[in-house]
Amino acid sequence: MQGQVRGVDRTGIAVGLLLALAAGCGGPDAPERARNAILLIGDGFGMNHLTLGMTYATEVEGRPLRMVELADAGAAGYAVPLAYDRIVTDSAASATQMATGKRVLAGTLSVAPETGEPIPTILEWAEERGLATGLVANMALTHATPAAFKVHARSRYAPEGELANQLFDPPEVEVLLGGGGRAMTPAGSRVRERLPGLPEGTDGPSNRDDDRDLLAEAEARGYILVANRTELQAACGAERLLGVFAASHLPYVLDRSWEGLDEAVPTLAELTEAALASLEPQGEGFLLVVEGGRIDYAGHDNDAGAMLAEILDFDAAVGTAFDFARNRDDTLVLVTADHGTGGFSFTYGPDGPGPLPEAVGWDYTGTGPEMAGRRHLELLASQRRSLIETMADIEQPTSGSVLIPLIDEATGIRLTEEEAADLAGQLNQERPRPRDFARYYLDAVSVPVALAARQLANHTQVVWSTGGHTSEPVPLFGFGPGAEGVLGIGVTTRIHDILRAALEGSPAGP
Repeated sequence: MQGQVRGVDRTGIAVGLLLALAAGCGGPDAPERARNAILLIGDGFGMNHLTLGMTYATEVEGRPLRMVELADAGAAGYAVPLAYDRIVTDSAASATQMATGKRVLAGTLSVAPETGEPIPTILEWAEERGLATGLVANMALTHATPAAFKVHARSRYAPEGELANQLFDPPEVEVLLGGGGRAMTPAGSRVRERLPGLPEGTDGPSNRDDDRDLLAEAEARGYILVANRTELQAACGAERLLGVFAASHLPYVLDRSWEGLDEAVPTLAELTEAALASLEPQGEGFLLVVEGGRIDYAGHDNDAGAMLAEILDFDAAVGTAFDFARNRDDTLVLVTADHGTGGFSFTYGPDGPGPLPEAVGWDYTGTGPEMAGRRHLELLASQRRSLIETMADIEQPTSGSVLIPLIDEATGIRLTEEEAADLAGQLNQERPRPRDFARYYLDAVSVPVALAARQLANHTQVVWSTGGHTSEPVPLFGFGPGAEGVLGIGVTTRIHDILRAALEGSPAGP
């Protein structure tokens, strides 16, 4: 019979082999379930953001992006960030959907859309099964993405102290590494008073309205507290680890270097590595969630250079997780995003393509558009300071002569006198707004950066459509037991199902 040889169903064998190869799990000897699972979320990391990271790594650095290595060794699919009754989502709803497997209202943290009642999260489920758990972010730990895995609130904008309280409620999360110290220290204090090792450049006042000291409470329960890179390295392998490295969010990668904080503030990869060192020896396995959150903030600000640096920082953390898992057969690694941000893209401009190689036979300089290429990637990579910090230093009213050296110093791009004068005129208006899609720039703090970005576009060929989130699909990559679950396309709720199925040892649904 066709499809069979000596009673063996060749079709069944082929399907089985394809699934094993797609999963990247080591074939028939792979374990029935994952002992460990690592979920890495690039906040605001849409498909064009992936393209930016991929093309920079290959065209300029001559290497593959680490997440592309992971996908090539495992499996790749897509997720669609549809919230409850909405085609555009926010981080709270999207992370909640990953955490709970349920579609929820934008702005809510792990509560049902119809009732506001708490929905159990995959992190809580893992703790109940005896797995160790960890939350890592280069944002405040009360930020929507990490919070959604532990906090239940009808609004992500509830007082930050109330959200922080829930981070420390049972079931206990063994590893917490990120920012947000202002919500963990008593009212009237500064974070550095409680954590003397905190870098001065990331300190700030408490924003609590009570005398509760969550840091002291955690220390009493056996957590090792760390506040800088040296302390983090010294605490390697601690069973309970609480790292707080900023009063609010950790600095942008560019600003960390600009402000001389590289030796004090750990990278996202270093935070991931520390979390793995603490979680790996424990119990029945672990679940670790890692957020690269400042990609999103750079997208909101329309700051392409800062965004590229954040993408590469997130990718290094992906590489750390992949290196941990690639020589094992018991760890699932998922890489995804909650939504896109900014409507970012490269485009082509009017400057002409330049001469072609001699072998082509003619020179058509000036007869066609210039397509963005390697030199534009190199321009973005030359940026040294985030535009949000640069523009904040500009006093108003300003002038083109002031703007030219400041923007040049930060980005390596020198605006023309005409561009700088135009930018100064916009900044000096009573209510500055972009000339295009002004209603989609809701954060007044980001507007000066968006205005600068439009002048820089003349040099970088980077265009933006919004200061907000976008609706495009996001990448979903997997490696390890259960990675075949990422194949295809579906709503972000599928990420919860893939994680749970892998940790239970059962196939994930469609």
